[in-house]
Amino acid sequence: QVTFQACNIQEARILYDQLTPLCPIMLALTAASPIHRGMLTDVDCRWQVISNSVDCRTREERGLDPLKNNRFKIPKSRYDSIDSYLSEQGEKYNDVPLVYDKAIYEQLRAADIDHLLAEHIAHLFIRDTVSMFSEKVNQDDTIDTDHFENIQSTNWQTMRFKPPPPNSTIGWRVEFRPCEVQLTDFENAAIVCFVVLLTRVILSYQLNFIIPISKVDENMSKAQKNNALHKELFYFRKDITTQDSPPQATAQCQSAHCGAKCEPIYMPMSVDEIINGKVNLKYSNTIFR
Repeated sequence: QVTFQACNIQEARILYDQLTPLCPIMLALTAASPIHRGMLTDVDCRWQVISNSVDCRTREERGLDPLKNNRFKIPKSRYDSIDSYLSEQGEKYNDVPLVYDKAIYEQLRAADIDHLLAEHIAHLFIRDTVSMFSEKVNQDDTIDTDHFENIQSTNWQTMRFKPPPPNSTIGWRVEFRPCEVQLTDFENAAIVCFVVLLTRVILSYQLNFIIPISKVDENMSKAQKNNALHKELFYFRKDITTQDSPPQATAQCQSAHCGAKCEPIYMPMSVDEIINGKVNLKYSNTIFR
């Protein structure tokens, strides 16, 4: 995974949301678990394998039995794609109902934490921690965040939103987590550099990759299939420029900006078309050209 420090919480939210639709694309692009490819299972990636291995939901939490001893029906493993966007721009694309602890949500709202972030934190706390160290049980939560980090660090999602630690100069960070480890240092460095460039392009050109969360989930399922890089089509936004994008970012567009009300704002594309652009597309979708 790659962690980026943002200049403030707003920039961290933007990066969190804008990188989310790219998670399945990068998972397919970096697929590097060939032992699964028709040998053990017909997938190219480790994602679902790990997701299943750490899925500690009970039958009630899986929705197989009525809720009796547990409080929530949880749709996903703790190792899965994210469940909600955090920025105002992304809020309208949160089309999947979010399961969260309402008591924690109300506590956060009472402390002036905004709706989206309060839901996100309360969502993390629908699960128990995986591990607990005896020396970390009795902590002063007013000055120490170990209890929060214990929950946060065992929600292994495609993206992670990381608040500043106490008594530190470290700021708001975003962790990009879907990529597979490659065989050589050169390949791993190339992937890291590519993702770093993506963040710079997103912020500099004010690009918008956001699609509905439900479509990101569908893309994650496709990204793990055998040879998904060449065989699968992924939902991706037709027009990635915005009204705030500079002229050089919109030079390839052949029409005015397609706003959020334009239907549909996304279409199936190959990874090649997403990265390099789709021929004869009315809007500009290319990331790099």
